[in-house]
Amino acid sequence: MKTALSREGIYFLFIVIVILVGSVIREVNPMLLFAAFLCAPLVIAWRLGRRSLRGLQVRRTLPMPIFAGKPFIVHLETTNPRPKSWRSLSSWGIVVVDRIQPIHNNSVEKQEKFKPYEPAVYFEYIPNGQTRKKTYAGRLTQRGRYKIGPAMISTRFPFGFFRHWMEQPIAPSENTEFCVYPKLGKLSVHWKTRQHEANESQQRHRYRPARVSSEFLGVRRWQRGDSKKWIHWRAWAKHQEPVVRQFEQNQNRDCAVLIDLYQEEEFNEIQRENFELAISFTATLVSELTRRGGCNLFFSTNNGYNDYLYGQICLPIVESILYRLALAEPSREDGLAAALFKAVSQIDPSAELILITPTPLDLRQSPRFRASQADPHFRMLLQRIRIVNTASDDLETIFSV
Repeated sequence: MKTALSREGIYFLFIVIVILVGSVIREVNPMLLFAAFLCAPLVIAWRLGRRSLRGLQVRRTLPMPIFAGKPFIVHLETTNPRPKSWRSLSSWGIVVVDRIQPIHNNSVEKQEKFKPYEPAVYFEYIPNGQTRKKTYAGRLTQRGRYKIGPAMISTRFPFGFFRHWMEQPIAPSENTEFCVYPKLGKLSVHWKTRQHEANESQQRHRYRPARVSSEFLGVRRWQRGDSKKWIHWRAWAKHQEPVVRQFEQNQNRDCAVLIDLYQEEEFNEIQRENFELAISFTATLVSELTRRGGCNLFFSTNNGYNDYLYGQICLPIVESILYRLALAEPSREDGLAAALFKAVSQIDPSAELILITPTPLDLRQSPRFRASQADPHFRMLLQRIRIVNTASDDLETIFSV
């Protein structure tokens, strides 16, 4: 535990010293006695402040998950374990300062460039043998790993002449690291419409009646091959043209999502922003697929042939993908071609294949795929892949942050 004079304490001590020196020089005994009385509050403040702080314990509860740009709430519990006794003083005016520090690849040099976040919570009164709870809200703008703690507990009770503080040691079983997932945006109606039309065209050759038992989605124009049972007669009379009901698919198509992390040279500020947009778009797309459910998901970066995830979409897979995206950085290793062929070999032939890239990319002309252009599987892949370039101006029509 450490103690230091506050600004008020310095002023008060200066007054005491002036009175004490003046009384000694002029040999005025009443003034000397008065200076001695003034020293009593300093002694009381020093003693009671340290006793009030001794033994306090802080425990925090972090919410999960935490997304960049979204507020989160941390619950703090401060316990006074001292027994109830006339000898033991309760704690007053306790300030708990938490510390949130970003972790950048465990590099101390990089950590020193970032000032830690230090939210503070004030506890007015903590009786002996009891616990008081408080919360604070925060918002982290950058994705990545963070370290929280140790908590700083301080008080200026009772007169504010001294500031006493101590750091609560971190228990070995306490988890002090957490991950902030990428910022989620919003997919526009244009993107969802194109996805739904792709699903409609793909399901047209399948067994239709299964769609009737699904959730009603809306109406659309009648097309050749639609069943007469789907006709919405009231909407036909309203729109003066034949329209049919649309239903949400019970079984969704599989989907492969790949993100290009290859970096040929150092990114400038604009390219770095496009890279973050690619990360955010990928996280938003995966979260949207989670809501849709009922499909298999293939996810991969271009860091290598074996760097992929595949399985029925569920919470553990989605959390693993979001964790990888939270820690994703530009890579010098170009494994995009291998990742594409791996995706084609894993997913269903009718599955969606979406590639997100922060830079313009033409698979037919890029030298990165020169060795694969003669492969017939690569030519088939070109016909089904959908590329989303976050550096394009058209991104605003399908995605917003």
